[in-house]
Amino acid sequence: MFEAWDEYHLINVELMRLTESLPASGLGEVINYVLTSPGKRVRPLILVLSSEAFGCDPKRSVNAALALELVHAASLVHDDILDRGTERRGAASAFEKYGMEAALLCGDYLISRSIGLMSGYSREVIEAFSLACMEMSEGEMLDFASRTTPEDYYLCICKKTASLLSASSKIGCLIAGAGVDDVALFESYGMHLGLAYQVADDLNEFLGMEKGKSSEKTSVTLPVIYSRDHSAETTLALCAEAIRDHCRAAKRALAEAGGDEEIKARLGSIVDKWGEECKSLKNRC
Repeated sequence: MFEAWDEYHLINVELMRLTESLPASGLGEVINYVLTSPGKRVRPLILVLSSEAFGCDPKRSVNAALALELVHAASLVHDDILDRGTERRGAASAFEKYGMEAALLCGDYLISRSIGLMSGYSREVIEAFSLACMEMSEGEMLDFASRTTPEDYYLCICKKTASLLSASSKIGCLIAGAGVDDVALFESYGMHLGLAYQVADDLNEFLGMEKGKSSEKTSVTLPVIYSRDHSAETTLALCAEAIRDHCRAAKRALAEAGGDEEIKARLGSIVDKWGEECKSLKNRC
């Protein structure tokens, strides 16, 4: 779906240009391996589209979009170190291929480079980016804590996963100069989209349908929590309903916000894609 969008190609072209300036060393090889792995580029796409919704030229917001993609890539590299992840996106993780030390330094470099890309924007944009990065780190720490309730789970994924998607839509609006109410609604869109994504991802893993990812550590996820007190069928139904609720909330936030209707429809199609995956899960189980 995304491959047909001009914004997707803009992001990939600029990302490829960035890889051309990597260090001519072993570290550069690791970073290039991480950045050229296949990915949907959802976070940078949301940022660029959110800025476009309020009249911003994509070329003006693309550096911020790249910063989001770099810090997301860094979080995956560090996540694999913490979880002893051996496979990511259908290939050996950086941790597995190059070792812990190289993977750690790769993640550090990506975060540092993302700061440089963000430095040309307003203080408000930089602060939103910084807050999302700090929340991601806190979420990673919470992932190691014992979780026994859905509330524990949601506290973790709000920070670990949804914070960066929420920041993507918020930052796009801020760059374009959108009003306070619209910024808040787009931020809500990104938050609920992130929650829907993480519950769906965890449900996939719970059902043994996760492809292209492998790690030694296992987290206590929403399906695991529900399965302690419910049958497999009820667990599936509860998780599917949670995904639908978050998808509805994301679409509702878009509908209430201002901005270009065509661009908002494209942002809504990202929600629909995960909603369709939820239906597919239910039909297959």
